[in-house]
Amino acid sequence: MAKFYDEIPESLIEWIKKQHMFWVASAPLSPDGHINLSPKGTADSFHVVNSRRVWYQDLTGSGVETISHIRENGRVTILFSAFEGPPRILRLFGTGTVYEFGTEEYEYLISPETRKPGSRAAIVIDVYQCQTTCGFAVPIYDFVTHRTQLLRMADMDESRNCVSSTVSSSETDKKGIKARWARNNLRSIDGLPGLLVAPDSKVTPVNNFNKESQRPKLRYSSSREGSSQSSGANVAIGFALGALVATAIPYILSVTRNLVMHLFLLRDGRLKVKSGLSHLFYWNTSQRLIGSPHSPLVRSSKRMIIPMAKYYDEIPESLIEWVRKQHMFWVASAPLGPGGHVNVSPKGTAECFHVVNSHRVWYEDLTGSGVETISHIRENGRITILFHSFEGPPRILRLYGTGTVYEYGTQEYESLIPPETRKPGSRAAIVIDVYQCLTSCGYAVPIYDFVTHRTQLLRSFDIKESHDRATVSTEINPKGLRAYWMRQNLSSVDGLPGLLTAPESKATCSSVFDKGPRPKLHRLSSRDAGVLGTGATLAIGCAIGALVATALPRILSVTGNFGTRT
Repeated sequence: MAKFYDEIPESLIEWIKKQHMFWVASAPLSPDGHINLSPKGTADSFHVVNSRRVWYQDLTGSGVETISHIRENGRVTILFSAFEGPPRILRLFGTGTVYEFGTEEYEYLISPETRKPGSRAAIVIDVYQCQTTCGFAVPIYDFVTHRTQLLRMADMDESRNCVSSTVSSSETDKKGIKARWARNNLRSIDGLPGLLVAPDSKVTPVNNFNKESQRPKLRYSSSREGSSQSSGANVAIGFALGALVATAIPYILSVTRNLVMHLFLLRDGRLKVKSGLSHLFYWNTSQRLIGSPHSPLVRSSKRMIIPMAKYYDEIPESLIEWVRKQHMFWVASAPLGPGGHVNVSPKGTAECFHVVNSHRVWYEDLTGSGVETISHIRENGRITILFHSFEGPPRILRLYGTGTVYEYGTQEYESLIPPETRKPGSRAAIVIDVYQCLTSCGYAVPIYDFVTHRTQLLRSFDIKESHDRATVSTEINPKGLRAYWMRQNLSSVDGLPGLLTAPESKATCSSVFDKGPRPKLHRLSSRDAGVLGTGATLAIGCAIGALVATALPRILSVTGNFGTRT
């Protein structure tokens, strides 16, 4: 399931260049330090120099964790995983070097013609080891498009720096990208140094952003999860809804306004109570509230400021509901030794993650080719869980916590994962006491459509467990799951202890697995075939319906007036 290389094979270099996003994991050496895990999804930001060196353009974010950790100890791990086509996970373990905006090294790698808005550093990574694993637990997604919010926001900030470089304006400069760096990027969460040169650089930020590029449309759900009805039916339904809304809203607003006026007049004694409330339901078409300057439906012309990061001491209730709707998550952990491998693993098996309360979560840890997370938790307890939005409004959520491992066969494991809910290959329950929660914008995460969960991992370990069940409990079947644990999961890559009790547990491996049809291999996005999604057709129909319902009365009124005059 896993294979190690001393350099990146040529075939994997070509595969890397086709990926739409990657993840970066880093960690401080302090046992109390926050392990960081960041998704990177801006197009053309990752580059392969050769089989031992890669680099990426680091864009401005709400924090500066990766840069700070690299400055302290150099450790960095890059993760790629296949969402389409054959499953695959690729980890690049390396030593990073930071070249900030304004330095000669940065200018050599990133010219103004290739620089993206908000680019603050070039992160160069010397790869000393490369690992591939199966990726059987990564769901299948369709790539839709890259988000552009982060680039647009940074481009606006940089335009202020350009103005202040030609016109003396301290107020303009305070709103520029360099001021943002000075506010947010000088220190990490743990107080380690971040940007050192870029905020005071005399170089004027210049980028290649196309301001005329079309904004990606917000997507709330996959077209596969919607109705299977035809596009024509969706347009018809949307038309009816649009017409209904356009007709009803002015009426509802008028009734509400009249009701409020009625109550005020009653209070002042200036209105006698009439029988019933029929006088309230008067639709004065000459005083519609929609579009009036005082209407709450009219957007403010001021720029809406969206905070890029927010910290919580516990998981807010609204985020708990959001977490439960996500199809996958990522786990990052690291050993304390400066030469240890920082680990990052995607987790995408359905119904594996559970929220106990606002301070505690846990997930069912399935067998893999390694045991890094378990080993790191045993050594220092540090763990970070990452969620981010592929659909709907962008969002990143990180849960920082202290982990505890309960292996298969222990009482704690059995209380959390009884046989009737256990998945094939389940080896431990990882319980995490969350001490801090961080949300950030997620503007650089691409938009994907969820297709389905892969089942290869579950099928593979269901077969291994069947070998264990067919063997006398005192013996170990070489084809069984316990034998696999003993071969692969007793220690980490760095030699830290992994599984301690599960391989010799006397409990019989029992799980619930539906041996239904395998998901089809997905190679092509439905959008590449020109298929219009359910949401799009409904929206088109709704817009047409609203337009007709709004315009038709006016047309009839004009026609009637013309007929009367003639």
